[in-house]
Amino acid sequence: MQRLARSRRCSRKGSLIARKRRSRIPRTGYLANPASLIGIPRIEPVHVGNKIGFGSSALTVLAQTLVEIDQANESDWIAAEKNPSTLVEHVLRRFLADGGQSIIAEHFELSLTLGEAIVDSVYGEAEPTCPGQLFFVLNTESSLALGVGDAIAELEAAQAGMGQAFYDELRKALYRWIRVYDDMDARERIEQMTEWAEGEEDPESYEVPNLEQDLPPCLSDKQRSDTARPLASFPVPARPWLKELVETTIELQTVSHSIERPKVDEEWMERERHYHSLDLPLPAVLLYFRAGDAVMACFDDECEHWGQETPEPNLIIPLQPDDPASVRRALAVIETLMKVLVLTVRIKNIVESREKSKCDSVSMSEANST
Repeated sequence: MQRLARSRRCSRKGSLIARKRRSRIPRTGYLANPASLIGIPRIEPVHVGNKIGFGSSALTVLAQTLVEIDQANESDWIAAEKNPSTLVEHVLRRFLADGGQSIIAEHFELSLTLGEAIVDSVYGEAEPTCPGQLFFVLNTESSLALGVGDAIAELEAAQAGMGQAFYDELRKALYRWIRVYDDMDARERIEQMTEWAEGEEDPESYEVPNLEQDLPPCLSDKQRSDTARPLASFPVPARPWLKELVETTIELQTVSHSIERPKVDEEWMERERHYHSLDLPLPAVLLYFRAGDAVMACFDDECEHWGQETPEPNLIIPLQPDDPASVRRALAVIETLMKVLVLTVRIKNIVESREKSKCDSVSMSEANST
């Protein structure tokens, strides 16, 4: 699975993150607020930090380009009261609404901003990369929690290898576009926690989560295969909810790979990371197996320290506002991103509907027995 290219940095030198024994059921503060909205685009009426304001000439150029590529028309111009920046905001909001923004906002808490830099600096304005260069930047406000343990188990029971194929393709498809926290991240965290605990006088007094006991059997080191079959190569499950889950995951994989992820100049990106002391992107999705498992425990542990440094965006989409091809490409990337997020919500709904039906069945059985 493709992971973040650069190594993890730990700014907590000398501290022990593995805490004294306590419950491993994490707080729910990281769960997305259903009432939250995606702030796209965050175009301020005044210039704040490095976000572009309503007087930006780049917005005027972008407005002209949106007309050229048929994303805006005369009625939009009239509705915007012949204000180029208002036209840009109007067109982008409509574009996002058509792409499923309301569905996404019910489950995710993300921020997609448009600006001249990838980090909003209120303590000094960095020079733009080049004249007229703009960026769409995706940041995470909180993580969507997606529990897949039961789905993996039932798929594996339907046919050996299908559970692993589902899990691997799901996270790979997501990781092309957003940061995902999964069992690999938990494993790295446990290694850190173990190392820190061993340096203490009483290492046994610190609890380190046990990932192996929480992994589905098909994902254990002994059973896991590095040459897993593609999910599409398995016969479609007969059970309706499994069939829908598999078909949606295959669609997610197809959409995720339908367009190349935008690339930025690596030398420039390294300078930005150094200048702004950027940390790793905050996860947009938490993939766990069961409530209170080791993945959730590690995620909860790391949550307490995120935010000490500015996180790198999940996704950076550069565009030249005067280049129709560049603007079309940027909008196509955003459209793909939103399809990925909408399909992720659909997978979450499928899994949770199954869990609810199981709980209802158990409750009914208990009621009948009494």
